[in-house]
Amino acid sequence: MLLLRDLLAHNARVHSARTALSTEGEEISYGGLEPLVRRTAAALHGLGVRKGDRVAVLSQSSLRYVELLFAVPAAGGIFVPLNPLFIARELRQLLIHSRARVLLFASEFEERVNELFPALAGRTEAYCIDSSRNGYPLLPRKGAPEPPADIPSSDRDIALQVYTGERSGRPTGAMLSHRNLLAAAASAAVELGLSRKDVFLSCTPLPFIAGTGRLLRYLYVGGTIHLQDEFDPDGVLGTIERRKVTHVLLTPAMIARILSLPAAERYDLATLRTVLYGGSSIPLDLLRRAIRFFRCDMVQSYGQVESAGILSFLHPEDHSLDESSPYMRKLTSVGKEAVGVEIRVVDGEGRPIAPNQVGEIVARGENVFEGYFEDPESTAEVLREGWLHTGDVASVDEEGYLYIVDRMRDTLMVGGIPVTPREIESVLAEHPGVEEAAVVGRPDYALGEIPVAFLTLREGSRADAEEILAHCRSNMAPFKIPRAVSFLPRLPKNSAGKVLKAKLREGILAQRS
Repeated sequence: MLLLRDLLAHNARVHSARTALSTEGEEISYGGLEPLVRRTAAALHGLGVRKGDRVAVLSQSSLRYVELLFAVPAAGGIFVPLNPLFIARELRQLLIHSRARVLLFASEFEERVNELFPALAGRTEAYCIDSSRNGYPLLPRKGAPEPPADIPSSDRDIALQVYTGERSGRPTGAMLSHRNLLAAAASAAVELGLSRKDVFLSCTPLPFIAGTGRLLRYLYVGGTIHLQDEFDPDGVLGTIERRKVTHVLLTPAMIARILSLPAAERYDLATLRTVLYGGSSIPLDLLRRAIRFFRCDMVQSYGQVESAGILSFLHPEDHSLDESSPYMRKLTSVGKEAVGVEIRVVDGEGRPIAPNQVGEIVARGENVFEGYFEDPESTAEVLREGWLHTGDVASVDEEGYLYIVDRMRDTLMVGGIPVTPREIESVLAEHPGVEEAAVVGRPDYALGEIPVAFLTLREGSRADAEEILAHCRSNMAPFKIPRAVSFLPRLPKNSAGKVLKAKLREGILAQRS
């Protein structure tokens, strides 16, 4: 049985002096990180955090964030990362749904936290993690040097609860155990051939599974992680050169911005061994340009929160630019199942289908999550007889390569962030002039998909697109705001009154062509 704190303790014993984490302003070794985590865990225990208590964290990527990622489970709590892009209204929903006992926040979010309280007073205690000058108590970093008595006793204990959007009209918190997270980390470490000599540049937000999961795989092997809290294309290339980075994770949108830099070729990227990409579909011409520019291994990963971010990998040997190569088609796939993961493509009855036929991707392995928090119905829908039903529609060829063609669930991937149209539609419907709202995804070169809205107005309403978008800006995170608003006399529906979103998408594609 291995827990997150055991991994950290091992690294502290085996290579204490090796740098674990760094930013532009500070760094810490494994020998320094492990006792700091123990002291913070003891401090959390002193604040009343007990086994199973949710501890929400609102912070950008930082050394403090990683410290808390380990300290909260070490105290017996469950780490609940909050999206730093969310507005106060969205954060309040998650804090209430998760029943967070404690909210830990960075001082830059003080204004947003002020909006949350006093509505959450008596329900959630708030502590600032980096300042005591804002009226909130500072999370103490001093406590008993030994771990608290009430600590996780099983690797099936929940360590992380990640919110993935909404199902059935309420927030959905996917619960990941120590076993899930470490199984995913071990699988990725094997697939990528990682070692303690590797230096990983993290420029995707840690509060997402893409950030947290990638972080753990490098800590698993005792590597070094350099954190950047904001993506800057020049900054990324400069950091790779200066820090001798070996691995970096980029979304297609990030790759597009790097390739658009006029002076990108002036950077020395000789130490870079692997560019990992994923989070959304990547245009084939953008991928070809990336292969030529980076001149290193390219690896695509496919997964979802419910699989701790790991399902399959498309390896460097599958990234051929030879038009005559039979592997050229593989560039459009998401690769083969990862080690420790079993994948099938099944029909509606759960039976495996023949190669090149279309069905749903299902998977099983120790990385598959434990279920949704207080949502047995949704859990039963996606976890059936030990198999995770991903909701992704795909085919698999004779060699085991997966080709995703659609999604069964009404979900958008906006720059790698899952967004459920229902969330946006609910906010749109709150506008007094809106009768009905439907949101669908429009293909986007950089972000993969962007939300667009179709509305019908109430009789007498004179609302225009700018008024609707202003309403959205006040009530949802920026990445959820529709990029376009169209007004229709009526929404297309079937005989049962269900909106035919396929027709709306067809109209978008017809306009683009």
